[in-house]
Order: sequence, then C-alpha cells, then structure tokens
Amino acid sequence: MAVVYLGIGSNMEPDLNIAKGLQVLSDELTIEQVSPWYQSPALGFEGPDFINLVVRASTDMSLTELVLLLKQIEMQFGRAPNAAKYSSRALDIDVVMYDDLLGDHAGQTLPRSDIWRFAFVLKPLLDIAPALVCPKSDAPVADYWPLVAQQPITQVEPAGSLQRSASSLAAAGY
Repeated sequence: MAVVYLGIGSNMEPDLNIAKGLQVLSDELTIEQVSPWYQSPALGFEGPDFINLVVRASTDMSLTELVLLLKQIEMQFGRAPNAAKYSSRALDIDVVMYDDLLGDHAGQTLPRSDIWRFAFVLKPLLDIAPALVCPKSDAPVADYWPLVAQQPITQVEPAGSLQRSASSLAAAGY
C-alpha cells in the first residue's frame, strides 16, 4: 500500500466542507492521521481566509487513480474543472507526497513544492510527520520551516470540536 500525504483546504464553509470531505475520503482511503487545522489568508486573490490541514493515508490506488478520485471529489463539492488557480474553494485536495515518488507523475510534480513554499502546508505536515524526509533533497522536511516560519497561520478548532486523530475519525463514522 502507498503512503500518501494530502493537503486539504477550504474557504467556503470550511468546517462543513472539510468534515464532509474527510468523510468522503475515508470511504476511499485508509486515513491514518489528520493534522490540526490552520487558518491562513487567501493567497493570490482577495477572499475569505482558508482553513488547511494535512492527512496521512494509505491506499492501493495508483497515483493516477488517486488524482482522478481527488478531482472527482472536488467537483462533487462544486469545483469547476477550469477553475482559476487562485480562487475560493469549497474543497481543495492536493497530493503533497505519494510514497517516495520524485519528479513528474500523472500530471503531478512530487513532492509538491508547496511543502517548502507555504506554512499552511508545511506546519500541518510537520504536526503529523515531524521526522519525514523529503525524497527530493534527502533532508528532513523540518529543515524547510525557516523558509516559511514568518507566514501568517493560526491553529484553529473546527466547529463542533471535531477530533482530528484517526481513532476519533473512525469513532465519528468517518
């Protein structure tokens, strides 16, 4: 089984859409860990703040199958196939890492450069995988933190105090 890290974000009813998105994902993947949730300003456009998190999951799907699934889920949540890169989203799901794949695969560049570019990806990734090593540099992913540490992010609690561990997701029916 492949180990995957997925970046999840929303700035349109994020508590509702992320919780529902996690439920849909858990029907297709084995969710092993869910990071704390972080709020950050919209990037590249004026809009509501985003809520972001990272999920560690395992799957028997190929990367191509996983990417197609994620696009289908995003479309279920109202994302148009030709949506502007920098725009509001009910649900955005990106493959951050897929096992130790490196380079261009299935239309994805892995590992996703957002890891070392954005605190809203790196911080939740470090929360669930503090010893993770980047397959591109063979350096600990934590080494990238000084590059993004000044970016504004705030840990937030989801509405209804949704628990974010794998065991509580399972207990909640995810």
